[in-house]
Amino acid sequence: MFYNFFALGDDEFEELSRDILSRELDQKMRIFGKGADQGIDIADCKDGRTIIAQCKNYINTPTSDLMSALEKEKDKVEKLNPKEYYLFINKDISPKRINAIYELFQEWMPSNKNIYTRSDCDAFISKNENQDIAQKYPRLLNLNSLHNLINSSTIIDNQDLLISSKNLSALFAPTGQYRQSMALLENNQIVLISGAPGTGKTISSKMLEAQFVCYGKYLLRYSNGEELYRIKDMLSPDPEQKEFTFIDDVFGQHYHDMNSSKENLLRQIIRHVNNSPNKRMLINTRMTILQEARQRFNFADGSSDGKEPFSIVDMNQITLLEKAEIFVNHLRCRSVPRNYIDSVKINHAYRSIVRHTNYTPRIIDRCTQEKYVREIKPDEYATHILHTLNHANEIWDDEFKHRLNEPDRVFLYTLYSLTNHNVSENALRKAVNARLNPSVMSGESTNVNDILQRLNESMIAITYQNNTRMIGAINPSVNDFLRSYLYQTPEERDRIIEHATFMEQIERISACTDDKAYGEEKINRLLGSFISGRDAPGYADSSDSAIYTNAALLVLAKQHEYVVDGTNVQRFSRIAKNFMNAVLQGNIGFVDSGVCFKNTTGYSQRTSSFLPDSVQVLKSLNDDYAILDQWQGDKESLENILAASDGLEIKSHICALFYDSALSKLDQSHLDALTNVIIDDLDAEIDFIQDSADVSDYCENSIDDYDDSSYLDDSAWDIANEIADAVQQDIYNQTSVLPQELQSRLSTVDAYNYENAVADELARYEDAEAMDVFLSTNNYANSIANSQIDKLFKNL
Repeated sequence: MFYNFFALGDDEFEELSRDILSRELDQKMRIFGKGADQGIDIADCKDGRTIIAQCKNYINTPTSDLMSALEKEKDKVEKLNPKEYYLFINKDISPKRINAIYELFQEWMPSNKNIYTRSDCDAFISKNENQDIAQKYPRLLNLNSLHNLINSSTIIDNQDLLISSKNLSALFAPTGQYRQSMALLENNQIVLISGAPGTGKTISSKMLEAQFVCYGKYLLRYSNGEELYRIKDMLSPDPEQKEFTFIDDVFGQHYHDMNSSKENLLRQIIRHVNNSPNKRMLINTRMTILQEARQRFNFADGSSDGKEPFSIVDMNQITLLEKAEIFVNHLRCRSVPRNYIDSVKINHAYRSIVRHTNYTPRIIDRCTQEKYVREIKPDEYATHILHTLNHANEIWDDEFKHRLNEPDRVFLYTLYSLTNHNVSENALRKAVNARLNPSVMSGESTNVNDILQRLNESMIAITYQNNTRMIGAINPSVNDFLRSYLYQTPEERDRIIEHATFMEQIERISACTDDKAYGEEKINRLLGSFISGRDAPGYADSSDSAIYTNAALLVLAKQHEYVVDGTNVQRFSRIAKNFMNAVLQGNIGFVDSGVCFKNTTGYSQRTSSFLPDSVQVLKSLNDDYAILDQWQGDKESLENILAASDGLEIKSHICALFYDSALSKLDQSHLDALTNVIIDDLDAEIDFIQDSADVSDYCENSIDDYDDSSYLDDSAWDIANEIADAVQQDIYNQTSVLPQELQSRLSTVDAYNYENAVADELARYEDAEAMDVFLSTNNYANSIANSQIDKLFKNL
């Protein structure tokens, strides 16, 4: 294997060397106290003189300088006269040099095996029995293993995520919050990382995900909060399958992005993971959004002790020393010139930086980027960083107003109007060209190419998903700034909507104001345009979505009692017919409070802020245009529809409609075949609900009733029956719309499915409490002496 030793700082290399030596000697070793160098970095825990070790993190130092330094060390070792001496060198050197070093220290070395080069350290932690050591140092991430994973589509679901983790590993400084998250995840708990913007939620999440995928051999299931449905489709029903689920921005970048359907789906996913011992889940969100979510979404529903089904790690609590380590890492890994670093060291300016109230890793990341550094004089570098911290909210304002030209700004407005995350380059080009190059018919424009080149890695990030080039804001704070800016500039909002190429632009920009009349005016204008004969645009990620948007506007026009003259009858009939054809082909599906579209990579879901959902559209258009008559009763079309739809309750509504229509179209044998399709699909949804039942909640509710362990078997069975009854009632509520002849054939919930899980939960209930005690006491001090921070910068 090959580990990334180049990313290790002096302290980390010492800690790694200590762990290797402790394992090799099977005895505890300690890092020697900081201070005047006595020739000791590591010592035994007995008298500190029997066994000692020295660490030389000379990775970029010429070998001749290393040899000179070691000759000076010999005098120190002679004075200490240990029983045994070890040397750890973060550098690969020739056998001849190794022998020369051995000859220098042979009085205290039984053999040259006491000399550990970088390759020796790599070989040691590459052994299966020593992988736990490597896992303690995330910046050591094995790049070859990551490379293999990145190129193996059978192992991961998102290559770009692991590529990003690999690229970030050198910059990452493991914090107490990172270690706490790792400890929680290793003990089969779901972890939610929260914190203010820029506090390191994303990089910590990516490094945790890479650890579990690379070392734990977990399959990666990744999604952002806008696409939760993808996680449900990807998760294996096999509880033994090792899966690591990572949901970035789980509640969206604004909580109003989270509707009741997503809330219920998230609850199901959480329960599914909690019920599977080999599954882990990591989710992150901003602290403000978490607080808003708690007001609407009762995470602890059903729990007797009020506990939420995940452990929360607050990224705001990083210590001063950790802040200093992050700063040093960025200065080193970004190769900031020496004269700039010296500016930070003068009068200990770095102390003011790491102690600043507005300090965040994101600001440090920006202030160490080459583009930022080269625009500042070396002797003004520290002053500029402090100015940036003093005016943290102006970071993007300065970039946006003074460093970008108007086409660049239009590009960013358009990007925000399309997504909080990322969008395909082709869709973005179409939308941008509608503003900048309205006469250009193709999706290509030299102007857009120039903008992409200028903004890449400064305001935007270019990634790949399923071989499609995707464009997004470089981090969420860019979206925050653009949203705030658009709130204050109604003229720009009007221009975006006027030139909108896709429906999400109209929806998202109409929401960039607290003035309800503004949104209503835009809806009325859109309806007026539609009634007058102009078709509405679709969504950016589906070519068939315009079929839905126009059908939905037709329904909305009726709800608003628009007068429809006779000249539009044929057009509206065509719109209704096209909608039903797309439904029968599985290109448009049904989800709670939204719509589902088939695209090149599977399915995508949308929830409109003002359009009726696809179920409403189907029912309304069937009332007015009898579109269900287009269905001939074939089971293939119904299979398409169910594949494009999601959720037991929604599918039950759809199946009830189509089954009722089939009664007058099919003979008994064909009706039986159609019924089998319905039952098989609904049973699969029932299985998911059954597997997602929160066993731990029921056990916590009942634990006080069963204090006598002799009744454990009986109590497990009783609780299992309670769970089965509750789940069955939930299923009945969701399927009550079905005719009795269908409902009677659905699978029923069996208490045997829960008995073993309940017994396991009861047995480890006390262990879980012990884990809570351990984690509550495993806090990291927030008061760090200046001398410790000074030591970091002295070695820089």
